[in-house]
Amino acid sequence: MDDQKKWGNWSTNDNMDLNHEHKKLTEILNDLFELIKYKKGRQELARILSKMTDFSFNYFKEEDEYLTLSSIEFNEVKNSQRNYILKVATYNVDLLSVNPPSPKEIIAFLEEWWLKHVLCQEKDL
Repeated sequence: MDDQKKWGNWSTNDNMDLNHEHKKLTEILNDLFELIKYKKGRQELARILSKMTDFSFNYFKEEDEYLTLSSIEFNEVKNSQRNYILKVATYNVDLLSVNPPSPKEIIAFLEEWWLKHVLCQEKDL
């Protein structure tokens, strides 16, 4: 599976702080692609889910700071942030179950979240 995302494809605006955080999301996606390609186990998936959690803390903090300067609907963005946090928490709980989350499912979630949250909601920042 050589679908790894290149950083240049994921830069969305002139805000360097947010783009730096966007780059971290591409690193997470690349980690997931490697997890599939090299058939890594639950321990690696747990590490990636931790990175997804860390990403949300840093990214949403930066994003909230810039929301006050933009015309973006704050409630819509906050709902998207909450949905991301809830989904990642669910993946963490599922990791402990008999059927852990599929890396492909997580990739699909991140790509959809990217399209809806970053490309649509953040484009005016």
